[in-house]
Amino acid sequence: MDEGKANAAEEAQGPAAGSGRRIARGLAANLASIGTRILVQFATLPIFFANWSPERVGTWLIVFAIPVYIALVGNGFCGAGGTSSLAAAQAGDMRAARTNFRAAWTISAMSTAVLALLFAGTAMFLTPSLIEPRAEVEIWDIAKAAAWLSLYIFASNQMAVFDIPFRVAGRYPDHIFLFNATSLLEIVVIAAAVTFSQSLAVLAMSLALFRCLAAAYILYTARRAEPRLFKGEHDPVSSRLGELWKPSLAFMMLPLIYGLNLQGYVLVVSAAFGAVVLAGFVATRVLTRMLDLGTNIAFAMLFYESGYLEADRKAIQRRMLATVTAGSLVLAVGFTVVLMLLGAWAQDLYTLGETRFAPAVALVLVCASTFRALSAAPIAILAAENAHPPVMTRYLAGSAAALALATLFGAADLPLPVILLPIIAAEASQMVPAMSRALAHLKIAPADFLRTLVSRERISDVKALIHTLGKKA
Repeated sequence: MDEGKANAAEEAQGPAAGSGRRIARGLAANLASIGTRILVQFATLPIFFANWSPERVGTWLIVFAIPVYIALVGNGFCGAGGTSSLAAAQAGDMRAARTNFRAAWTISAMSTAVLALLFAGTAMFLTPSLIEPRAEVEIWDIAKAAAWLSLYIFASNQMAVFDIPFRVAGRYPDHIFLFNATSLLEIVVIAAAVTFSQSLAVLAMSLALFRCLAAAYILYTARRAEPRLFKGEHDPVSSRLGELWKPSLAFMMLPLIYGLNLQGYVLVVSAAFGAVVLAGFVATRVLTRMLDLGTNIAFAMLFYESGYLEADRKAIQRRMLATVTAGSLVLAVGFTVVLMLLGAWAQDLYTLGETRFAPAVALVLVCASTFRALSAAPIAILAAENAHPPVMTRYLAGSAAALALATLFGAADLPLPVILLPIIAAEASQMVPAMSRALAHLKIAPADFLRTLVSRERISDVKALIHTLGKKA
């Protein structure tokens, strides 16, 4: 009898209700995350070049690039498992929430471990054929670094999966802040490793062990934030596999899609025009992708906060979709005008006058960024329901087809703006199905949705958001 009452009390609890404080902290955490990434990129390269030769730095950047992508791929089950666990907890079913969490944790750890071991084994096998015998960096040093980076991949995945308890507790900003703190402290780890050693393996070992410590601390704080996910009865992990694998694979597709739409076009432009034109293209793309900063924040906030909506959930999401879409359009137009006016000056300053700003190239790239911005709200709403797999499949197929078309354009010696046009189609292959499915999910006709974009409600929604951010929890 007492046990039944205890279980009933547990089920009656739920994740922390939505509040102005959580939203404000979530916005601050996502802004800090962007700032952290920028700071890490700008701070680490000078540290490397101050202590290592360009060849050693370049080798490290090549070896380290792959683990970053693998860690992102392995985190797919974290996003899907977090959504399912939060939904179950919101419904008062903590047994299902525990099962979803443990399933995501187990499957994510296993899949990441396999990928990490494949990376280490492949790196050790291929390194002798890729490195010149008289190269400054020893082959064995690279092989040992790859082995340590496999541990880095696994530890990074564990850090990510502990986002689920924080989401269920309504404290997801805490997890983002902890991740940011880890990245910032890694600057110190890198500085110490490269100052006292010329070995890639020592640097990889230092980062891997530090990530293990960070994962252990985040686990400790996650257990304190939501202990109910770690204690109590749960169903077999296999019972949730069928529910989680499709949305998890959809999350795993994202790094591959990003690779196609970012690095793929770098290879196409390099092959068609050479290093000089490539440098100008990359510099212009850096400027145009500043629009993505707003896109990333919009996606993150809608994805996280959608899980806490209760009464009139779809009605609120309809307003969120309309307001964010309208805001994205206004931001994109304003950004384009500023870029056309100041782009040449900004790129000249950014590259110290070594590259030339091409307005036609910038217009193509900013058009693609606009489509990405318009995709943020609908895909976030779908992902918050684990309903995004069909969209991600089309996005992957569209991106691959667009890159193939761009490769053909490059082989035909067409102008650079024409070669880049397919990237617009690639981004449209996400935006169109995402918006269509989101409107169907929210039961709103396209014509009605277009009317809501210019409704006075949008101004009211912005005022309400500002008021919410100013409220105390």
